[in-house]
Amino acid sequence: MIYPWLTPLIILVVGIVLNQKFNFSIHIVIPVLIFILSFSFKGIFRYIILNVGILLLAFSVSYKEKINTFEIKTPSFFECKVVSFPSEYRTSKSFDCKVISSDYQELKGKTIKVYSKEEDVYFLTRLAFFGKGKVEDGEVKVSTIKNFVIVDNSDNPLYSFFKLKESLINNYGLHRLNNETFSVGTALIFGEKKYLDYGTYKPFLETGLAHLIAISGSHIAILFFSLNFILFFFSERVRYLVLASLLPFYTVFTGFGIPVVRAVFMALIFILSKLLYLKNNPLNILFFTAFIFLLINPDSLFSVSFQLSFVAVLGIILSVEVLKDYNNLVKLLGVSLFATLFTAPIVLYYFYNFSPTTIIATPIASLPLYPLLTLSVFNIFTGFNLDFLVKFMDFFGLIFIEIVKFFSKLGFYHTGFSPSVWVISLYFVVILAVLNLKIRAVEKVLISCFAFIVFLFLSKSDLRPKIYTIKTKVYPVVFVAKEGSCYLFTDFEYSKALNLLRKEGCKSSYLLTEKPEKFSDDFILNFDRIITYTYQVSVDNILFKKWVEPYLLINGKEYFLKNDDRVIFLD
Repeated sequence: MIYPWLTPLIILVVGIVLNQKFNFSIHIVIPVLIFILSFSFKGIFRYIILNVGILLLAFSVSYKEKINTFEIKTPSFFECKVVSFPSEYRTSKSFDCKVISSDYQELKGKTIKVYSKEEDVYFLTRLAFFGKGKVEDGEVKVSTIKNFVIVDNSDNPLYSFFKLKESLINNYGLHRLNNETFSVGTALIFGEKKYLDYGTYKPFLETGLAHLIAISGSHIAILFFSLNFILFFFSERVRYLVLASLLPFYTVFTGFGIPVVRAVFMALIFILSKLLYLKNNPLNILFFTAFIFLLINPDSLFSVSFQLSFVAVLGIILSVEVLKDYNNLVKLLGVSLFATLFTAPIVLYYFYNFSPTTIIATPIASLPLYPLLTLSVFNIFTGFNLDFLVKFMDFFGLIFIEIVKFFSKLGFYHTGFSPSVWVISLYFVVILAVLNLKIRAVEKVLISCFAFIVFLFLSKSDLRPKIYTIKTKVYPVVFVAKEGSCYLFTDFEYSKALNLLRKEGCKSSYLLTEKPEKFSDDFILNFDRIITYTYQVSVDNILFKKWVEPYLLINGKEYFLKNDDRVIFLD
């Protein structure tokens, strides 16, 4: 079999998807016994039994123990250990925490979601706090109460490592060229996006180049070649051993992001094959990496980061095979094209936007990243203390940002897409079938591009005028899309509404609120106009009244809205 890990990967994925619905509990011993039993058979029977074992293994690793609904009284005591890398938000952070002790004995040993504004919280930090929260869909979510939190890193083996990272970032900030290069640089080098404001991020979004500031396989590849170059005075074997030792630390350094872990794992397999003089097949390495990744963390399958990372690499590997007889320039453009063809459906599904400039812009904008990331290695070794070296690195960051802004000004950013899972599935079947046809490479490229154009046509959103109501704790968020204009009625930041702006292809957007002080500048930048009102407001033949429940009068027709998740078509 050419790709022995493809079928096990497919079986594992099917099992994880099925268990999302049925949540079967299978003890790990059962699939292990089936694997042992398979050795009693030969040929096709062994193959079938092995795959049955993989399916049961998928049920075993993806089973989630649901926590029964109960009331969390305020305040409640919790002691726990952080078991995930904290996600940073504008005013707080969230993380998974395994409960050591609590007022609720049924939570001992369970993992809860914690939201906190405390500093010095990292992976493996211990926390003791009083908090308030709720149980939602079998998951406990708790917010810490200010001044009633104890943060303990005394037994955290990675604490020094995290403090070193913070020190490097602080030193970088002291010697930066400007705030813009610093915010982009910290994302590129350290995987920290909390310094990125929307104004800086927007050109990346509008050109489809946001993936370039998220540390991924391309960044690992650049670092791999840079370190390989820096260590030129060692033999090839020694260089590979040094790289194999350094790369795992980089995954911790950047917060264990899915693309980084995937890229480092694949790099380590590649290094191992070189050290042991083994032949390697990129697709087999990719399938094996995905299999191991999902085995360890089944929930990754439903992560946008996982899907984009693995699909992009699949497209790149297949494009290299298709264009193997062409020169490097054609291969470079082909890699960019097929990476876009493979990732665009996922981008459209989750974010509802697409920019064709990404095909040409990606290889051009990537050029300054080579010297930037190479110099970042030297800056890390020198602690970001050499002013001229930091500014020299930032100079390439400035070039990188200006290239992105140039492509953003071309105005090829398109919104108003909402493809179904079935359309996406059909598209991938067609693309993969085309790439396996025995036809010329040029014909494969042209047919693939035509299939993508058809896919874009089929993915257009239903842009009929409509009202969205989004259920919240107290009062619903109301979103009205009408004739290219969009109106958001809310008194707090609702980030998913930004996706609705893209899904509905809004040409003009309005934020209507009673509490403008609740919104950050980054959120407000998404709207053309901010309207403050008290109790009721009228704009463009839309009358909104904030009573016990929302009331809308649109073109003379009344709508009495409820606090639920619903879409109402106006026509």
